[in-house]
Amino acid sequence: MNPSPYRYRALAALLTEQLRAGLYPPGSQLPSVRQLCAEHRASLATVTHALHQLEDAGLIEARPRRGFFACAPASPTAALDPAPTAAIALAGRRQRLIELAATRADCLSLSHLALPAALLPLPALQRLLTQQLRSDAAVLGSGMVYGSTALREQLAQRSRRLGCRFDAEDIVITQGESESLALCLRLLAKPGELIAVASPAPFHALELIASLGLRVLEIPASAEAGLSVSALALAAQQHQLAACLLEPNFYRVTGSRMSDAAKQALAALLAEHSLPLIECDMMGELYHGAQRPRPLKAFDGDDRVLYCGSLACITGPGFSLGYMVSGRYRLQLRAERTVHGELLPALTDQVLTAFMAGGGMDRHLRRLRQRLAAQLQAWREAVLAHFPPGTRVSSADGGYVLWLALPGGLDACALLEETRRRGYSFVPGAVFSTGTQFDHCLRLTAGHPLDASRLQGVRCLGELATRLLAAGSSRRRVSEPA
Repeated sequence: MNPSPYRYRALAALLTEQLRAGLYPPGSQLPSVRQLCAEHRASLATVTHALHQLEDAGLIEARPRRGFFACAPASPTAALDPAPTAAIALAGRRQRLIELAATRADCLSLSHLALPAALLPLPALQRLLTQQLRSDAAVLGSGMVYGSTALREQLAQRSRRLGCRFDAEDIVITQGESESLALCLRLLAKPGELIAVASPAPFHALELIASLGLRVLEIPASAEAGLSVSALALAAQQHQLAACLLEPNFYRVTGSRMSDAAKQALAALLAEHSLPLIECDMMGELYHGAQRPRPLKAFDGDDRVLYCGSLACITGPGFSLGYMVSGRYRLQLRAERTVHGELLPALTDQVLTAFMAGGGMDRHLRRLRQRLAAQLQAWREAVLAHFPPGTRVSSADGGYVLWLALPGGLDACALLEETRRRGYSFVPGAVFSTGTQFDHCLRLTAGHPLDASRLQGVRCLGELATRLLAAGSSRRRVSEPA
């Protein structure tokens, strides 16, 4: 049986990028065929065919009874700073796709992360807001730099459930996750320095890193198990990394979750290389099982992890605040926020403090987790029912994200163009990378119930994908020599 034409090409492209990024320097041995099969969930035929492509290109050489070895000069500069025309073309394409995927009145989005009002605790927040204003209307005119002591103490108390023990003095409140990330990146890295990210990576993180004049190194990550710690270890040996950026629990791109063993190994790697890591935990509270997964910070005995949390997926954007936690960098983060941040509204601070202290957040989260778990399962079943055979769908045990890998070399970017003409949109995998290795992927989200209009959207996407796949197969058959 021949391997899927896109699978071996995608694997060959990924290995090529790793070679050029210096993950396998000249003379070093690549993982065994069996290891590659397990890591990429690929068949023996797919892995072998991909390795033969690299061998034909002169990038690797086969040594009898020993395996495959890198033989091409691995140029990190070439991988990180591609030819100007290629880099401009890829950046321009990403910007165009982000624009196409943006929410518009004439398209029903099947991919965006914002939850509907029915799943937000708006009545409870409204009652608390009214109480605060009746108690002291002057709160509308006041603000603070780091957040109130009361709010930081509530967050510190909740940290014990995570397997952590945050000190309230180590917490800095921000206006949201984006500000937290920007402040941490400014603190840890200078323009031109290198930030390692799990790939695929959130497009807002890629844009933020670029806007600060930093460079990105994409580290392979599984759609199920998350970041490859071994790949990051190789990168740390070959490159001078300023910091890492990671979302270990219910990654908002693929839904993946790292195991506790992988988190332990990663924490040990950070300590070994004195390497700081920015941990985003936006969806950690949206677990579907009996127990919340511990963040990487819980394994961080060396205090190398700057933990960034957000309430955006719990309260909605109107009452969203972010926060950063670090003992090692506490004073520097406070200084960064003093210089670069705006005053935080005291009213929002007080409402969220009361929401946590009175048990409102826990009651809301119990209901929200149940709803999201049911919705995610319904969306997954609909995708499997309506998309072409061979479509791979991630299976997360938290959050509400579905990551799809389309079969047969199908281009999700072309699918987006066709889908928009029919009144639907989604986020293609291409926006989550600076390369092209995720062109056959896309992200859907199950934040909204699968009502009739959204079910019709999934059905429409599936039918279009099937049609495009069949058309591509017909073209390939016609072009093949007799």
